[in-house]
Amino acid sequence: MIRTRVQRASHHSFVPTTTRHGFTIVELLIVIVVIAILASITIVAYTGVQANARDSIRKSDLASLQKALEINFLDEGAYTQPENRASDCSNDGGTDWASDSDLRDLITQSIIPSLPVDPVNDSTYRYCYEVNNANDMGYAQPGRAYDLCATLELGGNYCINKRT
Repeated sequence: MIRTRVQRASHHSFVPTTTRHGFTIVELLIVIVVIAILASITIVAYTGVQANARDSIRKSDLASLQKALEINFLDEGAYTQPENRASDCSNDGGTDWASDSDLRDLITQSIIPSLPVDPVNDSTYRYCYEVNNANDMGYAQPGRAYDLCATLELGGNYCINKRT
């Protein structure tokens, strides 16, 4: 026999009362959708923060290389001596620059211990350095001007162009 509680209402009629336990499926689905939306917003924001951090590292690395090149210019009278490389960029996917990179002069002269490498370092995101050869850009002597560039993840390029 099933017993139901009844509550006495006004006008002397009896109305059964039921107690509800738990959540309905609709309430649960609403909570899950809200959590999913918040998670997706967080992931997108986190990805942007990481890209911004890597771009900051790129700018800092190029500024360090610029300072080292200035020291070399004061010591040697040239930023570096061109090795006639067509492209002097950090190796795609590697951990270093080419062994005949013009920037190796900075290590040889004991100005810096190693060359910085882009945080991603692939065919899109890497550091590139181009020093002028003799008669490039109107300079009779080599090593008097350079371009030092990196591609930024948040768009565009960041370049340091030095002309003496």
